[in-house]
Amino acid sequence: MPDSNQDNAVLMIIAGPAGSGKSTLCDRLVQEFSSIERVVTCTTRPPREGEIDGQHYFFLSDEEFDRRIENDAFLEWARVHTNRYGTPKDLILEKLNQNIDLVMNIDVQGVATVKEASLKEPIIAERLTTVFIMPPSLDELIERLRGRGQDDEAEIARRIESAKKEVKAKDQFDYVIETRTKDEDFEEICRIWQKAKGLLDKI
Repeated sequence: MPDSNQDNAVLMIIAGPAGSGKSTLCDRLVQEFSSIERVVTCTTRPPREGEIDGQHYFFLSDEEFDRRIENDAFLEWARVHTNRYGTPKDLILEKLNQNIDLVMNIDVQGVATVKEASLKEPIIAERLTTVFIMPPSLDELIERLRGRGQDDEAEIARRIESAKKEVKAKDQFDYVIETRTKDEDFEEICRIWQKAKGLLDKI
């Protein structure tokens, strides 16, 4: 994959149910390609063990989050479960104007909001590509969530109910990846990236 300064930069949003592997794909793109940066979003939830402010998220108080909403600082924001998450608008505009490729992972409702907001920001509308990560089955998704060891059974049940709603929105995305192995999924996301940058005639 060429460096981003050879082509118009792309803003790729990867979404899908919890446990679908979207975070892993984002992390691997950033690790393997120096031309790609991950968009750091904001949240009101407390940091988990090992998370670093400004690297994993910008961790904000409710008061600071409210202030940014009032100042129209978010491209999109939403309440997800019991916390709020938001995407800083100026950061994305700055990076795209510098022709830096961006990848981000937000929830399905956030993608819809970004699409709507992009109508007022031509550079985002021109560079935006959306990808939905489709789990092979709900049973496998449950096993993945249990395997992470981050959630109790009640939380897993709630996430599965969310997944059922999110899957219904997959047709609203530019691309859908039906998950297989981690390497196959990564190969597919790379092809989509190249397609978005105009480097492939077709996939």
